[in-house]
Amino acid sequence: MNDHVSVSRRSFLRLSALGVGATALAACMPVAAPAGGDAGGDDGMAEPATVSFLTQGGGEVSFLRYEPLIEEFQAANPDITIDPIWEPGGAIQIQTKLLTLIAAGDGPDAYWAHSYTNSGQAVRNIQLDVNPFIDADDDISGDDFLLAAYKDFQYEGRQIGFPRETTSTVIIYNAEFFDSAGMPRPSDSWTWADFLECATMMTQGEGPDRIYGTADWHRNRNTWIKMWQKGGDVLSEDRTQFTMNQEPSLGQVLEIQDWHQDGGIHVPATVTEAGGFSTGDLFTTGRIGMFPQFSVFSNVMKSEFEWDIAHFPVDEGDTRTTRVASAGHSLYSGTENPDAAWQWMKFLGGENAFRHWVEATGLNVPSLKVVAESLLETMADVLPPSAQIMLDAFEYGRPEPVSGDWIGVHREVQPALDSIYGIEKADAQATLDAIASRVEELAVYVPGV
Repeated sequence: MNDHVSVSRRSFLRLSALGVGATALAACMPVAAPAGGDAGGDDGMAEPATVSFLTQGGGEVSFLRYEPLIEEFQAANPDITIDPIWEPGGAIQIQTKLLTLIAAGDGPDAYWAHSYTNSGQAVRNIQLDVNPFIDADDDISGDDFLLAAYKDFQYEGRQIGFPRETTSTVIIYNAEFFDSAGMPRPSDSWTWADFLECATMMTQGEGPDRIYGTADWHRNRNTWIKMWQKGGDVLSEDRTQFTMNQEPSLGQVLEIQDWHQDGGIHVPATVTEAGGFSTGDLFTTGRIGMFPQFSVFSNVMKSEFEWDIAHFPVDEGDTRTTRVASAGHSLYSGTENPDAAWQWMKFLGGENAFRHWVEATGLNVPSLKVVAESLLETMADVLPPSAQIMLDAFEYGRPEPVSGDWIGVHREVQPALDSIYGIEKADAQATLDAIASRVEELAVYVPGV
């Protein structure tokens, strides 16, 4: 598909790759990916193939993320040409471009994908099931990846891609608050009663100087985790019916509402957005004791006190779980070059590519186990002492119940929770009932139809 307009950044890379270590990485980690395409011709040479690759291209980091890998892959596979299609934006923008290309009969062979859009595409069988390739290839396995991140790219038994980066959600806490109050720090077995007791003891003061025990439970993704632990969910098992307005989900929403209001242990739901500062700002200045966050810690690194991370509390009878979300790569089911496209995606799922992303672009949580585990050692001086927890969480974590227009579902649920937890003190049952039909419409929406 050479008629795509590809943006060349080779001149930029030649100047910058040495500075970030990409060239050195390529030199000491040669690629062993086998050539794609079928063998053909009397000389046994593989038939040349072009693999079009749709991915993010909104800035220099986007180009640096892939162009060194494209050059390296092509050097090792001279019969395969990677034709990048650079598209600015995130999951929605890439999906829109993908559907536009497919509608024009020019779908890409491979593309960047996100867990929020995976299921909507899978309903239309847009992704190629790569299980047959995995089964026939001894060089790569699902066991190579963090478990829950790998599941982010599964749908009804099909493996619809590989994850690139991922996050789990953990509790970040101010260790000095625990120590000064004589409270034991969070353990693997701490309960929600322990959490509430600690948050209550941490909460003190009034007005702008008030210290709050916790924050960020108003965000839908964090409310959902607490619901999941108690057996609730956003949608029914078949992902067609809204269930946040039913027990046990409703009870968890009411409990978090109490934390905001009568309990007073929670930072007001939207105070950070309204004030122009973040939860991280409040935490680093000693105004928050603990809060849930996905496992990227740049916003709390400047803390001048000891901090650490913990598993979510869990009560007896609960399901230990947390939220996982991932981005990665998929193949288009309509590709005319499945073998060559598989070689490219397999290469992007290998150690060499992941180490490039970590060293050259600062990938925080690589989904490839060997690279993720090695970061615990190489970045031990900046990661929290219990950093292993963020990887352990992938063994019991789960994706959101993604279905239909899942980003649209987020956009419906979040304002409802803001009104329940915020100064409106909206009735939880009535507010969630009011969005049920719209959420159910979005949950069964098929993109591009």
